[in-house]
Amino acid sequence: MTLRALWYRDKDEFEKARTRGSFRLEERKRHGLFEFVYFCPCGCGHEGRLLVGDGHKPDGTRPSWRWNGLRSEPTLHPSVNHQGHWHGWLRSGYWEVA
Repeated sequence: MTLRALWYRDKDEFEKARTRGSFRLEERKRHGLFEFVYFCPCGCGHEGRLLVGDGHKPDGTRPSWRWNGLRSEPTLHPSVNHQGHWHGWLRSGYWEVA
């Protein structure tokens, strides 16, 4: 299964639509860090949050992902494991089951 990851700029629109696999980005205070907020690709409606770095994997005690910096075709590394719901990859703008 592959599913297009839709980027929402507007938080209210994002939360109203609740489209599976959609995402938005919240910029953190530290330059180059973002919260990658998404609705689970499985369609369960659960919201997930990932700490991502634009072109790098952030250090720290919290799990983090490297993001390619593209909103239209995001890629995250490593894989995303939405515990108990879905596990797979976000590559070139598409969610793919592992």
